[in-house]
Amino acid sequence: MGMAYILGSYKRTFRTMNGTDKLLLAGFALACVPLVWGFWEDGGSAAGLFSYVLRGDGQGGWQPGILLQGVFMTLRLSFWCLLVAFVSGTFVGIAAAHKKGLSALPGTLYILVLRNMPPLILLFLVFFFASSVLTEFLLNAEYAIAKSAYREWFYLLVAPEGQLDRMTACVLTLGLYEGAYIAEIVRAGIESVPYGQWEAGRASGLGAWQIRRFIIAPQALRQSLAPLAGQSISTVKDSAIASVISLQELTFQSMELMSVSGRTVELWVLTAFLYFLLCFCLEKISHALEASIKWKPLC
Repeated sequence: MGMAYILGSYKRTFRTMNGTDKLLLAGFALACVPLVWGFWEDGGSAAGLFSYVLRGDGQGGWQPGILLQGVFMTLRLSFWCLLVAFVSGTFVGIAAAHKKGLSALPGTLYILVLRNMPPLILLFLVFFFASSVLTEFLLNAEYAIAKSAYREWFYLLVAPEGQLDRMTACVLTLGLYEGAYIAEIVRAGIESVPYGQWEAGRASGLGAWQIRRFIIAPQALRQSLAPLAGQSISTVKDSAIASVISLQELTFQSMELMSVSGRTVELWVLTAFLYFLLCFCLEKISHALEASIKWKPLC
């Protein structure tokens, strides 16, 4: 007799929900009623709230509001943090795989120290200590960029004008911090491939690089893709700590609006919803990427 349910193979929809699920959903909807009512109790104030996301330019067009500008900054920060995290984490993970003793010490120390340190403390260390060492270099870099013909592209894709030091501190902090988790994911993915795969590759006459490239890497990637996607989503959420050093990402922009408008609850709910949309889209992309990977026989 076969199993009626296999974990991960059953997609739940509204029709397949049980009574408890529907009751919880109804309770959540009722809990949202006072909040939605509060948007309008001041005479259509919800329109003003959502104008922080999109606002008219007075000529029939639309411009990004303060919160949407914060979303763009969060995306930019997350991209560079993930780039540093994947480069550093992949390098350390590959170097630490199947290593023991002193040869595993550098990778172990990197992972052990960064994974057991709060990212906020690490950000303060980088911003107030390391940035003081790089102050002159960053000032010279900003001066050269300001005179460059590509300054608009740099301000758009890398860092806003006058915030290169804050951006550098956040990218280094989150990039190395998240890289420690990615290193463990990569190491575990490589070590999850059975040793018999190495022996089969050698028996086929493949060299060490060919075995890693054509046999080990595809299987390790398949095992690591889901946790890597989860770590990418965590990086987007962890980027909120950049607000403590006044980098103008989504959380910082929300706090600025709260201090001016006094609408704390509504703005926090809207900010949480924007973060949810970012992470939800990233999750869907990861699922599509995971589904696109097809196993191909080696012979």
